[in-house]
Amino acid sequence: MRLTQGFRRVHRSIARDSAAVFAWKGETLQEYWWCTERSLDWGPGGGPDLIVDDGGDATMLIHEGVKAEEEFAKSGKLPDPTSTNNAEFQIVLLIIKEGLQSDPLKYHKIKERLVGVSEETTTGVKRLYQMQANGSLLFPIRGNHRRRR
Repeated sequence: MRLTQGFRRVHRSIARDSAAVFAWKGETLQEYWWCTERSLDWGPGGGPDLIVDDGGDATMLIHEGVKAEEEFAKSGKLPDPTSTNNAEFQIVLLIIKEGLQSDPLKYHKIKERLVGVSEETTTGVKRLYQMQANGSLLFPIRGNHRRRR
């Protein structure tokens, strides 16, 4: 995650005013995914109503979390980070696995609360439209990205 200079100013203002901030310059890949997961966890009964996602990472985390929760409920099987060679996806699976052990419905609760997702990147928007078309999108797309000319 790269912060623009303007966003850094806003970021510092938010941090100064005691709002939760889950990003910093130079964070590792593991820290990035920890931040993504923390930004979705608002404690019991809380959570985001709308995700403004830039790149689709939060959306992907929720979808993978819901899928893992359903498998866990059906078979008791936890996600296996060693099932992939993708280092980043290993981190995602580990985060989901740890979350399942403390709350086996965490991502279902997040999904139920969401009224939609707004995506910024063209690639992310295309993925969302594909998911919507094949029926796998768990919540509506809101305020979609508009192509800039």
